[in-house]
Amino acid sequence: MYDSPGLLVGMENMDDAGVYKITDNIALVQTVDFFFPVVNDPRMNGMIAAANSLSDVWAMGATAHTAMNVLAYPPGLINAEVIGEMLAGGSEKLVEARVALVGGHTMEQEDILYGMSVTGTVHPDRIKTNTSANLHDLIILTKPLGTGVYANGMMKDGISDSQYREVTASMSRLNMYAADILNRFRVSAMTDVTGFGLLGHALPIARSSNLTVQIDQNSVPLFSDIFQLLEKFTTLGVCKVSEYVEPYLNVQAGVASDKVKLFSEAETSGGLLAFIHPDDADEALRMLHDSGDESSAIIGSVQKLKSDGSYLKAVR
Repeated sequence: MYDSPGLLVGMENMDDAGVYKITDNIALVQTVDFFFPVVNDPRMNGMIAAANSLSDVWAMGATAHTAMNVLAYPPGLINAEVIGEMLAGGSEKLVEARVALVGGHTMEQEDILYGMSVTGTVHPDRIKTNTSANLHDLIILTKPLGTGVYANGMMKDGISDSQYREVTASMSRLNMYAADILNRFRVSAMTDVTGFGLLGHALPIARSSNLTVQIDQNSVPLFSDIFQLLEKFTTLGVCKVSEYVEPYLNVQAGVASDKVKLFSEAETSGGLLAFIHPDDADEALRMLHDSGDESSAIIGSVQKLKSDGSYLKAVR
């Protein structure tokens, strides 16, 4: 593989996007993401897919500028109006984010997939990565967990209208607003909580920083009625997150097993996970609440690496 001197962030630390230095003041940020529909409403699905794809750029502390659609679907089974609605939903979020749609690619296949490649920029000195958390940082999560359980419930027509509105409002909300606030404070590391769940996205930060990420089970925001839904629909085990984090996880006695499941479940268009200086955390949280990310919470802290070598610890 070509070892370019301009490559500032590559694939080695599971960062959200690649970063390539163009000048002393500008670095290019690139990412791509796509997935199966998570809701039956094609326009809402397009909005969620766009919000999810754009999030990776904001998680790097960058500004998103352009996007390209990535679409695959079976044309004989899905009519053009449905696809048009989905693309319109994606475009609606691009307009909200002030990101230009510059093209894309479409192919025919049996399963439908939709997402975007996104390009942004950041000053090379302001990149947020998965490698630089500081001891005693506090940890902020900006959206509630539980989209996997809700998605399972939606597939089986098992959630109410109010529950549907709650989860889709969260999944379609842009992380741009939260990132804009967090970038004003001393944030040492940042990522978003998506396919590897809360613990799976916290783990690379803990390992790269050689510290322990401690999560308070009672501080993590969750969707309403999540435990009632969990009894009926369980988690889907997408990406086998539990197997990935288990060797590095220390679960304190008294931590609910259902919560560990939720912390280890893949999320769709989840919130930002920010490692912030303890003196900045309360003011950042207040601003996040005021700007519309009302579920934002301080969910834990960064500790010295535990003697047992556990990079993750769940406490009650």
